Amino acid sequence: MKISTRTMLALATAFAVTALLPAGPAFCAGKMAAVVIFVLGDVKIKHADDKDYSELKLNDALQPGDSIKTGPGAKASLVSKGGAELRINENSTFNIPGKSKVQEMYDLTVGQVWGRMLHKMAKLNVRTPSAVCAVRGTEADIEQKDTLTVKVYEGHVDLTNAQGKQSLHAGQISTVAGAGAAPAAPRQMSSSEVGKWQEGIDVKDMTKYMDEVGLSGKDSKKLKIKLEKGGKTKDVDIQLKKK
Repeated sequence: MKISTRTMLALATAFAVTALLPAGPAFCAGKMAAVVIFVLGDVKIKHADDKDYSELKLNDALQPGDSIKTGPGAKASLVSKGGAELRINENSTFNIPGKSKVQEMYDLTVGQVWGRMLHKMAKLNVRTPSAVCAVRGTEADIEQKDTLTVKVYEGHVDLTNAQGKQSLHAGQISTVAGAGAAPAAPRQMSSSEVGKWQEGIDVKDMTKYMDEVGLSGKDSKKLKIKLEKGGKTKDVDIQLKKK
């Protein structure tokens, strides 16, 4: 069979264009919401279009609609595009909603998450079956079991549901006995109530886990965050991995 010169040129052009495109889902990937900076133990992820969970890995880029599950003894940590770090404890189910009217909204179905802001403009909202926790310029711990428990270490958290609202400040704790109960008035935390589990997550060098994300080098995205170590603060540009 003979192939004309025109046909050969068309095929060559198509091949060249295809070779320049990112492979598979990356070309059609949705908006990036967070990146994975720490994984310990059995941590699974289910993407919005997937039926089953798969292994979560360092440097994975997360998108709206993704769901994370941690097994016994497992932990994970994320940096959100909005500039918050989220540490997820064992036996937790943590979701990134596909659509939300509230910026930086995440769902904690069950389990425990510790969050902190990495710069002054960062925002974080964690929705649980009992209430919504609006974390502002702060470091806080949110645990959802039969009762929701919220602890604030720095800054403040607004705890809200249909039955009421409470504002917690540094050193305070509050609980919600369920979706039908109002948030309890905040009180001072005792030394035995101060959480330590999050200290087991030690990210020594976040930048080494990050790579570029996007369709090309010029489209790669950087996340600017502030890191505190030894009482000093430094600015870090993180390049995010293409999923």
